[in-house]
Amino acid sequence: MMTYACRALPLVSLALVSLSLSAQVKYSITDETAAGSGTPMVVVLHDVAAGAEAAVAPSEGGELSSYRVTVNGKQIEMLYHARDYAQGPGFKGKGPVLWPAVGPQYPAGTIPKESCGNGTYQIAGEAYPMPCHGFARNLPWKEVGRSATDDGAQVTVQLSDSEQSRVYYPFAYTVDCTYLLHDGQLTVTYTVHSDSTNNDPMPFAIANHIAFRLPFVEGTDPAAMTFESNGTTQLLRNPSGAGLNGEEKPRSFARGERLGDFDARVALPLSGYKSMPYALLTDPQGVSLRLSQRSSTELPGQVIRFNVYGGPKDGYLCPEPWFGLMNSLNQKDGHLTLQPGQSWQYRFLLQPSGKAPEKKRASPGVEKVAGGFGYVEGPVWSLDGHLLFSDMISSRILKLTAPNKTEIYRDFTNEANGNSADAQGRLYSAEKDGRRISRMEPDGSIRVLAELYQGKRLNDPNDVTVSRDGEVYFTDPTTRDLLEPLAMDYAGVYHLDRFGAVTLVSKMKRPNGLTLTPDGKHLLVADTQERRIYTFDLDATGNTSNGRVLIDGIDGGPDGLRVAANGNIYIACRGVAVYSPQGNLLHMIEFPETPANLTFGDADLKTIYVTARTSIYKVRVPDAGFSIYR
Repeated sequence: MMTYACRALPLVSLALVSLSLSAQVKYSITDETAAGSGTPMVVVLHDVAAGAEAAVAPSEGGELSSYRVTVNGKQIEMLYHARDYAQGPGFKGKGPVLWPAVGPQYPAGTIPKESCGNGTYQIAGEAYPMPCHGFARNLPWKEVGRSATDDGAQVTVQLSDSEQSRVYYPFAYTVDCTYLLHDGQLTVTYTVHSDSTNNDPMPFAIANHIAFRLPFVEGTDPAAMTFESNGTTQLLRNPSGAGLNGEEKPRSFARGERLGDFDARVALPLSGYKSMPYALLTDPQGVSLRLSQRSSTELPGQVIRFNVYGGPKDGYLCPEPWFGLMNSLNQKDGHLTLQPGQSWQYRFLLQPSGKAPEKKRASPGVEKVAGGFGYVEGPVWSLDGHLLFSDMISSRILKLTAPNKTEIYRDFTNEANGNSADAQGRLYSAEKDGRRISRMEPDGSIRVLAELYQGKRLNDPNDVTVSRDGEVYFTDPTTRDLLEPLAMDYAGVYHLDRFGAVTLVSKMKRPNGLTLTPDGKHLLVADTQERRIYTFDLDATGNTSNGRVLIDGIDGGPDGLRVAANGNIYIACRGVAVYSPQGNLLHMIEFPETPANLTFGDADLKTIYVTARTSIYKVRVPDAGFSIYR
């Protein structure tokens, strides 16, 4: 019999600029000229630790002027024409918002002669002119706030109605744009507010002209770079390229496509997204950039979420994030409408990847079996003897069929994180963006098992585990990724019983991975923030009691964990730490990249497969795992 002797404690509900910074400063903000004397002033956000920076130009439509990251020790500018404000023809790139309209505005039932000429539309019986991409990018914005704290460097710029804007748009409004640089990633959040003095509902669509330079890495053939996105439909344009003709066709970039193999000289409006829309641009030398987007409300029907144009010959690709349709103000379709006093938010996130593997010494026997992923998590050894795991960046669950060979097991996963399986081999997933626990049935259909607790939406499901009897346990930390306020302001561990009832097991600081012991009598949960493992007693019906600390002071934030058949506990932290059933550290297995999760696999279950950032590793261990299938 395994004993878990525990200490009882109460549970509690990248331009490298010359900066005068102390070694403790991680984030800072400076004011600079874009490219020397006579060029616009930019506000530069610095992430010193990650070697990243983002420059914002309030006077130039509040646009993102530069985004630099450090990869493999070398600084890379990701944006096309970054900080370049020289006069000249052609597409400028960078990142201005397109608001309150995108595309030309022309009378319904007609086809414009220009692909993006100025047009008109009507509000309350009066005609107003509207530039093709709206007027916001042509007006100066003002800075209304900035901060550099342990949570990141951020600046907010704002555009408000004026006499100049009312020529085009007869509404009182504010548009706030907040740029947040954190851990090398850049979050851009737009908040559109219709003033309470407006007499009529305020219509608008939104997009961003952000364009990325090709290639990312010097020496790469830009035609060999790939574009990936999870849309399923292309909305077709008129023969002149001006506006949409009302038709659509299936179009998928889900497996990634070489830039040299498709033509986006006339922009490709992509729609039909079944999961959080993303676009992934990858340089074959190992650098990629993921752009994902979310909104505080959705629209019915097909709307454009990425409008892709450019290509290798142009020197840029613009996977323009959209929310709306062309000519929406005249079509009275494909746009948002705010009542007086209402607000709406739209956010996109830039996530670079391709950092050099952490220079860490690997333990003997550690072997890399697959790599080149975005961010891997949730490993499960399947009933048919294969490894399943999440690639959160591509919103997929993959099946490892051979070393360095995978196939898609589940697509459009809503950024599934942790996974588990039951005795029937059905796959359970904690969907980060879906904010739910789901199960993949044998026929491939997806069943939602839990998305509410006491009528409130879950926050950010992270990991899930299933007992032999079908009792489900999952963690739900808080998140700052959501646009709407969290319904629950705490992080929790939950029990979903076989009848569908959800019960709160405990509140924690940041619950993460969780697992069951082989005898089914204990639930173990990692708290990453407190660097602890908690354990709970389980009764015959799966209910929990007597929560207490089993392991404290873990080296690195604990993430996923598993228990071997003999009771030893394997924890993904700085490496994979192995503890005795009593909570004593036995040894640490080192990996080239920091582990996120692990599972036992192979026929004898004496190999641990480890998901570590961008790669899958394996190593033989003396302890055998256990399987709920047996």
